[in-house]
Amino acid sequence: MNSIEAYYRKYPLQTMRLSSKKVFSYRYYKHPQGKATVVLLTCGIGLSDLFYLHFEQFAKDFSVLTFDYQIQFADNAEFAQAVNELLNNLGERVWLIGQSLGGIVAQIIAKNYPESIDGLVLSNTCSLSKNMNIEAYGHLMKMIESQKKARKMLSFVPFSLYKKLIKWTVMKKKTAGFTVQESNLMENLCDAMMKILTKKYEYHMIDFLIDAKNHFGMTADDFSKFNHKVLLILSEDDNTFNQSCKDALIDVMPNPTVVTDITGGHLALLVKREKYADTVSDYITKRID
Repeated sequence: MNSIEAYYRKYPLQTMRLSSKKVFSYRYYKHPQGKATVVLLTCGIGLSDLFYLHFEQFAKDFSVLTFDYQIQFADNAEFAQAVNELLNNLGERVWLIGQSLGGIVAQIIAKNYPESIDGLVLSNTCSLSKNMNIEAYGHLMKMIESQKKARKMLSFVPFSLYKKLIKWTVMKKKTAGFTVQESNLMENLCDAMMKILTKKYEYHMIDFLIDAKNHFGMTADDFSKFNHKVLLILSEDDNTFNQSCKDALIDVMPNPTVVTDITGGHLALLVKREKYADTVSDYITKRID
């Protein structure tokens, strides 16, 4: 499967009406022999289609579920509650696989609904730890302030230009050292995402990211259930989150396995997809009861 259109046909969008009367949209593959289910949580763009190739990769071994951070759920708390209800209705306990913002979303879900979660795979992300040091906290607050500035820019910059700026940021600032093939892959993914990104959804995602600050204060006790069931993929060449942020994440997790050699900076899981998927699949398979 090489195109996103083929992905749409093979894994059609499904919907479920929740107890709140709100409709949750998702893509779901139930593997007939799969012994685990993984949930793919995308990064700050909020569009799960970014991981369409990963969906196919993980579907070889597991049941797979993914979804956008949908507008009808106003903040992280409401969204986490909706995800938990979805999982309960599907009869699933899952491994959460979160990249960047998705790693933060995964932690919020796991903290509040641990009974629905078997383990965590967090890549190139940070924690919202109560015990993070000043350097880590300052770094995260600067990121949140940058999102507030982006929201102001979005209010007056034509959206077509805004999307070009997003692509420029990815291609010029995030792909240094990539091969021609890797750069082409990222450009194709950027183009596909920019086609489906709307201004309304971008506003929502900025607010969704800023809302994460309301979940600061996590402790090791929040994740004690996941002892030896946390894989942290923290690419050594990723500088989006500084080392203090990475250290705070390692410290708050119970006996995590830490992998640093999947290169590609913040986008390592996209350009090194097979190595990333093999690493994750091997880790989960060894921990299936």
